[in-house]
Amino acid sequence: MQPQIRAPQKAHPFLPPRGPGGKSVLTGGLDALEFIGKKTMNVLAESDPGFKRTKTLMERTVSLSQMLREAKEKEKQRLAQQLPDERTVHYGLLFDEYQGLSHLEALEILSNESESKVQSFLASLDGEKLELLKNDLISIKDIFAAKELENEENQEEQGLEEKGEEFASMLTELLFELHVAATPDKLNKAMKKAHDWVEKDQSIVSVDAAEESEEKTKKEVKEENPELAKEDKKEERTVEEVCKLSIESLAEVTARCIEQLHKVAELILHGQEEEKPAQDQAKVLMKLTTAMCNEVASLSKKFTNLLTSVGSNKKAEVLNPMINSVLLEGCNSTTYIQDALQLLLPILQVSHIRISSAKAQP
Repeated sequence: MQPQIRAPQKAHPFLPPRGPGGKSVLTGGLDALEFIGKKTMNVLAESDPGFKRTKTLMERTVSLSQMLREAKEKEKQRLAQQLPDERTVHYGLLFDEYQGLSHLEALEILSNESESKVQSFLASLDGEKLELLKNDLISIKDIFAAKELENEENQEEQGLEEKGEEFASMLTELLFELHVAATPDKLNKAMKKAHDWVEKDQSIVSVDAAEESEEKTKKEVKEENPELAKEDKKEERTVEEVCKLSIESLAEVTARCIEQLHKVAELILHGQEEEKPAQDQAKVLMKLTTAMCNEVASLSKKFTNLLTSVGSNKKAEVLNPMINSVLLEGCNSTTYIQDALQLLLPILQVSHIRISSAKAQP
C-alpha cells in the first residue's frame, strides 16, 4: 500500500507570513476569489437578511470614485468650450485637485481587498467556528447600520455648534480612541481656513449693515481719505466670489475628510500600536464621521447665510441658484463622507478576524 502524500499546509490567511529578513508581509487571497465566486457572499446573508442591504450599499459606494471621475472629465470638456470669463467653479474638479478622488480610490481598493479576504476566510470555516465568526461580523455591521439610521434622524440636531479648537480637540481625541497613530492636522487646517474667511466676511457685512444709517458720513470720510475707500473695496467680496469660495472650501474640507478616513483604514490594517476590538473601533468611527458631517453642515449653513447677506440687493433669480448650489454641494459632501465610512466596514471585519486568529494560535 502506497503511503498517502499530504498537501503542504497553507499559511493562515489573516496572519502575515514572514518575509526575507523576518519582515512581516501582508498578502491577500485575491486569486482564491475567482474560485469562490458569489457563493461565499451568501454565508452571512443566510442568517442575516439585513446583510443584503449592507452589501448593496457597499456596491453603490464602491463606484463613487468612478462616478466622480466621469463627472470631472465631462466638466473639463465643458469648461474647455467656454470663454475664461464665462467659466464657473466646479466641485468635482476642486475635489480632485485636493487629492480627494485619489484617496477615495485608494480607500475603495483597501475595502475591496478586505472584503475578498473576509469571503475567503468564511468559506474555509464550518460548524461552530463559522457561526461564532458570523455573529461577530454581523455585530460589527449592525453598529454601522444602527448609527447610519441614527445620523439620518438626528443630522440637523447634532453638533452644529462645534467649531474651531473644539472640533480639532474632538478629532484628536477620537483618533486617540481608535489606537491609531494619525493626526488630523491637514483637516483641522482646512476647517479653520474655511471658518476664518466666512466669519471675517460676515463681520464686514454686519458692520456695513449697522452703519447703513450713517452712510452719508462714511462717504464723506472716504472722499477725504481715498486709501481707506480703496481698502474697504478690496476687502469686500462679490456674491459670485463668495459662492465660488464656498464651493472651493467644501471641496477642500471634504477631500481632507476622505484623506483622514483613508489613513485610518491603512493604520487599522497595518499599523496599530495597540490592538483594539473592532466593535469598539466601529463605535468610535461613527462618532468621527458624525463630527465631520456636522462640521461640513455647519460650514454650508454659514456659507448660505453669508450669500444671503452679501446678495441682499440681488434679484431672487440671480441669488437663489447660488444658494441652492452651495446647499447641494454641502449635502453631497456629507454623502461622500458617509459613503467613505461604509468602505471601512470590511476593513474592520478583517481586523477582527486577524486579531481573533492571532489569539487562537498556540
